[in-house]
Amino acid sequence: MADKAVHRPLNVASPHQKGADVKALQGQINKQFAHLKIDREITVDDDLGLETFDAAKQVARSLGAVGPTMSKFKRHTISEGAQRLIRGRERTAAEKIAGTLRKPYREALRKRYAKGAGEKAIERAMPYVGVTEHPAGSNWGPEVSKFITFTGYTGPVFWCGCFACWVVVKLGGANIPSRIRMGYAPYITEDAIAGRNGFTAVPISKGRAGDVVCLWGGEHVVTLREDVEPGAAYIKTIEGNTSSGDGSQSNGGCVALKERSIGDVDRGIAARPAWT
Repeated sequence: MADKAVHRPLNVASPHQKGADVKALQGQINKQFAHLKIDREITVDDDLGLETFDAAKQVARSLGAVGPTMSKFKRHTISEGAQRLIRGRERTAAEKIAGTLRKPYREALRKRYAKGAGEKAIERAMPYVGVTEHPAGSNWGPEVSKFITFTGYTGPVFWCGCFACWVVVKLGGANIPSRIRMGYAPYITEDAIAGRNGFTAVPISKGRAGDVVCLWGGEHVVTLREDVEPGAAYIKTIEGNTSSGDGSQSNGGCVALKERSIGDVDRGIAARPAWT
């Protein structure tokens, strides 16, 4: 359907309802989450699934929806009134009053969806996946040179630690006084164990998104992109100067997502940055 306007109730059904109106609602849901300072964002794909329905219900309730506008959610329906409310129509007096009374609900949503600094850093780092050296094998290039010079070097170097520095300091705001020490994996491990240069050591089993990890006896530096699950044998990472396939894992020339064995982690620790 090409109609972006509100012109029908939206129901959770199988198959899913689709259309330009669904996509427009999804986009406005994300804008309302940002306006309400709730750190949640849903997929904008014109497909009405449970994610969109639940988010619409959260926004409508946060804005003060009352009466049929709110009660129809119990029948898995986003009414036209709810859609218009979410899409920015003027709230009624009753909705304004209800919205004021629902401040604790909004606070609970903020707490539920609040992301740690490490999670935010990883989220900001994801668009860099696929960045490569130019020319190949040069340890340099338009994007790679930014990682390297930000860390403190003036020319081409193995840049896995430089990318980790870019993620946690540039994108995440971590307080690392000597950035250039992140360019050398053994220094990261030493600093974490000693509790210096903005790092503390935590067991890898307690690793969180945004922690920095060194592998293979100081050969490679990675950043955890997810918390380590209890009993996990592997860690999920985002890392620079690796290969997207089966090539060199510590000088492969690109930014890629990987899974690494916990047994490869130096000293069994993750270096946790001091987030500001």
